[in-house]
Amino acid sequence: MGILGKLFYFKGNGDFKRSRKYEQELNKCIRCGYCYELCPLFKSFYWESDTPRGKLLLIYGMITGEIKPTQKIVDKIFQCFYCKNCSDNCSAGVPITDILTDARADLIEQGFDVEGTIAKIDEDLCSICHICESICKYEALEVKKDKEGKEKMTVDKIECRGCGLCMAACPTGAISQKEGCEITLPELHNKVKEIIKEDKKKLIVFACNWSVFPGMQLSESPSLVKTPYGIIVSMCSGRVAPELVLDAIEEGAWGVMVAGCPPEECDHDGNYKTRRRLVLLKNVIKELGIDPKRIRLEWFSTGESAKLSKAIDDYVKELDKIGPIKKIEKRKIGG
Repeated sequence: MGILGKLFYFKGNGDFKRSRKYEQELNKCIRCGYCYELCPLFKSFYWESDTPRGKLLLIYGMITGEIKPTQKIVDKIFQCFYCKNCSDNCSAGVPITDILTDARADLIEQGFDVEGTIAKIDEDLCSICHICESICKYEALEVKKDKEGKEKMTVDKIECRGCGLCMAACPTGAISQKEGCEITLPELHNKVKEIIKEDKKKLIVFACNWSVFPGMQLSESPSLVKTPYGIIVSMCSGRVAPELVLDAIEEGAWGVMVAGCPPEECDHDGNYKTRRRLVLLKNVIKELGIDPKRIRLEWFSTGESAKLSKAIDDYVKELDKIGPIKKIEKRKIGG
């Protein structure tokens, strides 16, 4: 029995009617590790139980009765952004995300309360404006009535992909996610400040995890070469809220680039929201006396990290010609 089995060992038998059909598929996993090389959650925690491979082992243990489902295990299973890098790179062809989805359903049915990377709603702040509901491609958000007949926005914890589009669009800030995975707005704001203050970067790049991040992660050059830019990985370009862009400029960045999937390739349709949002934001900063060229949106397909690198270098050269933002401009942003 491996280390995960020793941690959660239990001789019993839970109800995993959906997950059991994958027992043969789970036996196909050869533990090669290709799945976790490109996993953003493994990048955050570096625990085997946070890898796709580790989650498959946990699920296998639960459906065979060797592992008892506990809150700790459940939280691991519900930590996934469904970027599908694991499934796409699995040498054995195991349908990892499909297995995770059915395991989620089984665990919810068993009465577990979960947090994971799922969106959560503060009912006191939610105005039930339906904006989040309208933009969720997975129909994970829905208004329902409670026992007293009061309407409230609810989250389908099985279908939610944790992409964050609803959070970026929520006008009241009622939607949030568990911190620790470098995806919440406070964490992203801190990342912006850290990059600019410590490394004195001219350019902040928000790069989509789905398209360009896999190639970037495999490259060692960002950690070995001093660059005039800093890269922040976002679960979707649609997650980049206007306040993040303005924050980067206020903190001292000369420019901000949002690198997302081409419109027809985005799993979440977040790039359409990004494009509209940045058009409006350019108009706003123009009124503040800031050149709209300081904000740029670019599209990159999966694996086009070389194209991204060239686009960044070209933009840095352009920013060198424009120069830093004047102090009077920054005062206008901060009010």
